[in-house]
Amino acid sequence: MAYRLLFISSFFLGLSAQVLCGQPVDSLETLLRDGQLSAHEKVRIYDELSWAYLGRNPEISVSYATTGIEFAERLNDKAMVATLYRNLGVAYYMWNRHDSAGVHLEQALELARKVGDEKLESRIYSALGNVHAITGKYKEALEYNLKAIPYVEGEGDQRSLGLLYSNIAGLYHKMLNSEQARKYYTLAERIARETGDRHGLAGILVFRAEEAMEHDKDQAVDYARQSAEIYRELGLAQSEAISLLTVAKAYYKHDDFKPALNYAEQAFRIAQEGNFGNAKADALIIISNIHYYQKQYRESVIAARQAWEIDSTDTNISSNIIANLVRANIHLGNAEEAGHFFDRYRKLLDERGSAEFQRALSEMEVKYETEKKELRINVLERQRKLYVGLGIAAGLVLLLTIVVLVIRHRLAVSKRQLAEQQIRQLEKEKQLATMQAVLEGETAERSRLAKDLHDGLGSMLSVVKLNLPEVKRGAVLGAEELQRFHQAIGLLDESIRELRRVAHHMMPESLLRYGLKVSLADFCNAIPSVEFHYFGSDQRLDSKLEILIYRSAHELVNNALKHGAAMQINVQLVQEDDRISLTVQDNGQGFDPQIPTSGMGLQNIRNRVETQGGVLHIYSSPGNGTEINLEFELEKDER
Repeated sequence: MAYRLLFISSFFLGLSAQVLCGQPVDSLETLLRDGQLSAHEKVRIYDELSWAYLGRNPEISVSYATTGIEFAERLNDKAMVATLYRNLGVAYYMWNRHDSAGVHLEQALELARKVGDEKLESRIYSALGNVHAITGKYKEALEYNLKAIPYVEGEGDQRSLGLLYSNIAGLYHKMLNSEQARKYYTLAERIARETGDRHGLAGILVFRAEEAMEHDKDQAVDYARQSAEIYRELGLAQSEAISLLTVAKAYYKHDDFKPALNYAEQAFRIAQEGNFGNAKADALIIISNIHYYQKQYRESVIAARQAWEIDSTDTNISSNIIANLVRANIHLGNAEEAGHFFDRYRKLLDERGSAEFQRALSEMEVKYETEKKELRINVLERQRKLYVGLGIAAGLVLLLTIVVLVIRHRLAVSKRQLAEQQIRQLEKEKQLATMQAVLEGETAERSRLAKDLHDGLGSMLSVVKLNLPEVKRGAVLGAEELQRFHQAIGLLDESIRELRRVAHHMMPESLLRYGLKVSLADFCNAIPSVEFHYFGSDQRLDSKLEILIYRSAHELVNNALKHGAAMQINVQLVQEDDRISLTVQDNGQGFDPQIPTSGMGLQNIRNRVETQGGVLHIYSSPGNGTEINLEFELEKDER
């Protein structure tokens, strides 16, 4: 668990989270806000601020990186666009959004290759390695880190090379290759001491603490405390929290639970203040472990569930969470819930299929069966004492009766639940079918009205415009009548333009002819405060899906302008081989998604998205703008 620290080390190559380029972060923010800066100077400061906030507040880092990308793209500064996409990917990683991190880092890698920036390319390799490591893809993570080594060696950057060695050592440790792990940690430690790299040395101290933990508690605690102190002085709050968790782990492995719990709770507070999702989950699982070993099973379950809610995707800790939920529930007598999580554990291990996890499965099965038998023995012993005054025959009859009743009751409950589930499923299918029919009818009606307006009424108005000059010909008009005549011609022109605009928005011709990319670009370019970004392939999709996404974008942009009072709106469309997503982000007044609203706009969009098997996510809070994401999986016949 503590090795998560080593996986993020290369993100801070040579940078402090407090001071950058000789200027404190606060000074840079003041300069950005109040200084008379050129566009190029602003881009540089956005780069520095987005990097500086990685270890303090990833959400702020994302904001600075996103704004910086917009400025750099306007300047056509491709090198800075690549750098800022790298910053954005790292920030999403620190924010525990690994999918977004991978997407933006891949974009950064492609741009870095185009501009020939090998140094940046090596940093991106290391970052991608960290993303794969945190999702349990250790082989891929190792390949990326090894790719970065030749670049760093060629630069003669010993400090960065030491950090890479630390990452590689951590990966070998996860792959149960202790010999290779020790080899690379020794190389990393030598470089850290030669170069005076306190950050790299702090990561090595964590490894030393893990090594000493089994046989020397005091030595392990001392190493981990030194590491935490270094990270505190460097201003790296997330790494400090992980070092404190290593202290806690050293204590509870030697049954010294009180200081263990104190250090774990201290680490959780630091992670919570910085909104570090990964570190919070790590702290909670340590707290759950401590409660379990103190036989405080209910508290262990509560902490494990909180960890699961924060981060159930990190395979480095998910097995520990599920294990606690299994064994603690066994002690609490919650056999059904324990069995449920044991099935989850088995599924996790089947998916991984590695020797490490197979051994863990065998150990888990033995532990589960042993503790279940012990619990059953205790129950039978209590029953024997309770019914000791009864005859053996009466006791057996009573026990048999209870078992039969329980089985019948469970069968009845299961049948009722199955029937209720089938009814709900049928109702949902009926609602979806109804909604689909309504959407198809609406689309057809919009197309018909657009055609009638354009071809019918539009043509009639054009004919009227052509005939009006004929009416005037030969007539003697005064100045006032002539002015009114020209005003009528102008109003007629305006009416024709407005009619064509309405017809276009009801069913854009560009959407039918050229697809989403062109039609959304036309729509966004017509509104000064809207920026449109497109990534991926531009192959045509099913027409129903294209119309749905276009209408949703239209509605969301109008909502941001009308209800959110937004001054800047970003519309992003990402099309991959197996999915497509639309994101509309604004800097408006925001709202609380948990509070019901009187309008039906968002609910209508959600219903339409569900008819196409998609999902809708809303990220917003009062005063902090809004981000709404629509995502659809693509079948082969849709591409």
